[in-house]
Amino acid sequence: MTDEDYKKLHPILNEVTQTYVSLYTNRPNEKNREQLIKLEALLHEKLEQLKKARDEKE
Repeated sequence: MTDEDYKKLHPILNEVTQTYVSLYTNRPNEKNREQLIKLEALLHEKLEQLKKARDEKE
């Protein structure tokens, strides 16, 4: 059975399968995204500390 035949015969099952495949395929990207969000928060915190230190000097 070809992929096209499978899609025609089982459209819902095909969508469920594609959803699972895309979730597990993009899973490593999710970890990267979470790490980037944490790094962004840390960067924002450090920038705020630098701004406060700069304002205190002036």
